Amino acid sequence: MRLTPRCGDILRLFLVARWLRTSQIHRRFFQPAAIDSARKRLSKLALDRYLVKIQPNRMTEALFRLGPEGKRQLERSGVDGVRLEGAPPKQLEHLLGINDLRIAAELSGCLTYFFACWELPGNQWNHPIIPDAILSIGSRLVAVEFDRNQENLNYFLRTKISAYRRDFDGFPLDRLLIIVDRQSRMEALAKSIGRTRPAVLLTRLDLIQRADLNSLIFYETSMGKEVRLF
Repeated sequence: MRLTPRCGDILRLFLVARWLRTSQIHRRFFQPAAIDSARKRLSKLALDRYLVKIQPNRMTEALFRLGPEGKRQLERSGVDGVRLEGAPPKQLEHLLGINDLRIAAELSGCLTYFFACWELPGNQWNHPIIPDAILSIGSRLVAVEFDRNQENLNYFLRTKISAYRRDFDGFPLDRLLIIVDRQSRMEALAKSIGRTRPAVLLTRLDLIQRADLNSLIFYETSMGKEVRLF
């Protein structure tokens, strides 16, 4: 098949994203076209082994990773150290949530860089806590934590928020963004955190999946109202 520039961009995203669903690739590369456009192109890329498609049944959304031909294509373009994934990770939903944020950040049009937690060790991150993601908009730095409501609220506050309050040596944060699954959890966190430094912003994953980071979808605990990320 003939690869388009968009195909090349899709393959390069897998270098850092590792796993993506059809809807995520559609949102990043195919809008405003219908999702069927993404499905057809992704099926062709999988058929020719540029991608590997995993779909246990027709009722579940397809999941993709980089395939052997995609690896060869990237290496021909000068990319070194391309690694192919094996089975999907156990914490797949966590990984996909981070990639939802990555896509929202890229669609914002003002992203300087984005590193997911699995990228930070390779970028000389040596701080005692590893955020789920670090992103920069201009010169402003944001650490990101996903809260799946699997930890006791007090435990989350004690182990995560207290660490961010101490800041990172040589790495001053402007914002801590916490992404939750449910409104009730967001309200509980907002009440418990209150005013702190760095400023803590809260939002829900479903909002991140629909909007970019320029949108008014963040609740700042110190101000008690909805704000923009910056």
